[in-house]
Amino acid sequence: LRCFAVRSSKKSPQTIQIELSRKMDIKGGIAVNQPDEDGPAAQAGKTDPAGRPKQAGGKTAGKSDALMEQLGLTVQTIMIDAGHGGKDPGAMAGGIAEHTFTLAMAKRVGALLQKKGFTVLYTRTNDTFIPLQDRPDIANHKKADLFISIHINANANPDIHGLEVYYLDMAKNQGAAVVAARENAVSVKNISDLQVILADLMLSSKTEESHELARCVHSGMLDRLRRTKLAAASNGVRSAPFYVLMGARMPSVLVECGYITNSEDARNLRSEAFLQSQAEGLVDGILEYRTRLTRETSR
Repeated sequence: LRCFAVRSSKKSPQTIQIELSRKMDIKGGIAVNQPDEDGPAAQAGKTDPAGRPKQAGGKTAGKSDALMEQLGLTVQTIMIDAGHGGKDPGAMAGGIAEHTFTLAMAKRVGALLQKKGFTVLYTRTNDTFIPLQDRPDIANHKKADLFISIHINANANPDIHGLEVYYLDMAKNQGAAVVAARENAVSVKNISDLQVILADLMLSSKTEESHELARCVHSGMLDRLRRTKLAAASNGVRSAPFYVLMGARMPSVLVECGYITNSEDARNLRSEAFLQSQAEGLVDGILEYRTRLTRETSR
């Protein structure tokens, strides 16, 4: 409180006027007075010549940016999930272990996102086992705006290869169902959870947003690989019921960076240039998704 006053008069003996400061900030448990955010002192230097508010860096905030913020559609904090870990090593073949690969790729992508100004969080930063159902819970608790789970694939058929990006929904082809079954195998869930799983799928309000994010990430990764003239087979954007995506309250995707059971993919996944291009493409996709989100809110 900065000021407190009670006033009365013979004409209006019941009139009470209370004056309070508009804004207070809590730092270390101590209340720190701040200038009134609507007052002239606070607004000085924060508006353009037309009186419109400026963004960080001196740019004028547009209506779409304000609307995005008001609707909670910001894309600032991103949770990167390195698949598997600890007692769950994931797929192993071609001299590559999935749990090690995903952690290295997660950190690579995270570093690039930080350079772009995003806040980056990780479900794990070392070789730790985290149950599948706990990973989206971590993202929810941290109020992440996007959830990206990184994996590499395997198949009994060594001819199967390529990049795939998934969003949460029922599998629409046998290939997607096989991938989901492999990734879900470590979960303690069983068929008795079917009703809960289906309810989660039906009630989720983020399916379309996740589908759009998956399209952007897939396109970004594929474009970046092709621009660098690296081999880049694609299996497209798919849907499947991955436990690791269930319950996430934000747009979420699972990226399968390639098949370690395919000789060409395994060779690429050991290539520094290939991994860097994939990471840069994933970031390109996130940036494109944010741009499309801004464009939609400005209509």
